[in-house]
Amino acid sequence: MIQELKKIMMKAKVEKDTIKSNLISTLVAEAVMIGKNDGNRETTEAETLNIIKKFLKNVNENIKILDELGKDKNSVLREKEILEALLPKQLSAEELEKVVDGIVAKLPEKSVKMMGAVMAELKKSHDGQFDGKAASEIVKKCLSK
Repeated sequence: MIQELKKIMMKAKVEKDTIKSNLISTLVAEAVMIGKNDGNRETTEAETLNIIKKFLKNVNENIKILDELGKDKNSVLREKEILEALLPKQLSAEELEKVVDGIVAKLPEKSVKMMGAVMAELKKSHDGQFDGKAASEIVKKCLSK
């Protein structure tokens, strides 16, 4: 994934899209450091996705702050758009509930005690495609049916 990000960064530089090239450059640098700091290895795709999610979370917080201050947030909104395009397609609430229902149907018992097992299976099959907080709420709802 890092190689793909580097290609995107180079294309942005050629197109003189400074917001995109600077953002991707910072993203790549941070992602590469994870592997380097852990025994000089390649950074995994999951680790890179986590970095993108972290950046997106920070951008969303910046948007809230700029809203409260009444400041221009066009460049931050552009960063959000870029980061969201890098993430895998997110499951809608309905799609997520359907997946969770399928997992819950296979369980030997339906109780809140099984929440960890459901979340683990969900992460295994759809990692990076859902918001953890939303998934947690849907799992609780499905287990209490």
